[in-house]
Amino acid sequence: MANILVVGDGAIGLLFSYFLAKHHTVNILTKKGTLNTRFYSHSNAASEKINATFISQQQLAQAPEFEIVLFTVKAFAVQQAYAQVKPFLGKSTHIVLSHNGMGNVEQLNAQLTQQQSLYFLTTSMAGFKSNPNIVQHTGNGQSVLGGCNQLAMQNLQQFSAQLHTIPQLIVSNNIEQLRFEKLLVNIAINPLTALYNIKNGQLRAPQFNSSIINLLTEACHIATALKLNIKLIDALERAYKVMSLTAENYSSMHQDVLHNRQTEIMAICGYISEQGKQHNIATPYNDALLAKILAKKSTE
Repeated sequence: MANILVVGDGAIGLLFSYFLAKHHTVNILTKKGTLNTRFYSHSNAASEKINATFISQQQLAQAPEFEIVLFTVKAFAVQQAYAQVKPFLGKSTHIVLSHNGMGNVEQLNAQLTQQQSLYFLTTSMAGFKSNPNIVQHTGNGQSVLGGCNQLAMQNLQQFSAQLHTIPQLIVSNNIEQLRFEKLLVNIAINPLTALYNIKNGQLRAPQFNSSIINLLTEACHIATALKLNIKLIDALERAYKVMSLTAENYSSMHQDVLHNRQTEIMAICGYISEQGKQHNIATPYNDALLAKILAKKSTE
């Protein structure tokens, strides 16, 4: 058993916590005023208690040393969250990131000790919080763990065994490729559902075809510049498959815009736009969608 800190009590953080708590001691860092028990619900089954302890920032100093810290906050919040918990990390704590979009890995690696390993955990599990205390597990899917520094890559198999209670967990020796593949799915779905206020499945309508193709074409040009082996036809196939599997779901960015919360657009279309500038590749469609989501957020 390991002592695990999950930073972030959103839907994915609660889903991971539910499964990890079956074998480990799990603490969940929350910004909310209440430290009440949270519950897990799947399909029509009765809700189950998530066997984790909810703690506040002020309680971190009294907590025992954490062997694993899993960050499930949005991409834009990772650096601030890491700064908050850094004073309480051990010299050999395992750090795990799990969020949509790109970025953070290089910045975080520069702040770790030589004994601290950095991993990325990407997941196709789906869920949402039906109220502040209940997470609904709405979709099963594979979770993939990969190493983001040399120490993590050396210990990948051993470390993944500690997380074995996460359903359908596998490891990858090329997590950057998988992260970019998921980025392409996010580019095709999240901003457009947020912009047009629609469910994921509605993007399969012919009127969105050209937008999706143009957005992913630009992203595939960036992938080529980054020496990643990603083809447009495969990216389109993955995106439309996810649209079908999650047809009745609203994307996380749709919900963020609906509730006037900060979105992960800078780590999605913003990442493509920034990489385009660095590699002298035009990305007008991602640039335009980035601007529209930023404007929509600021005016609502």
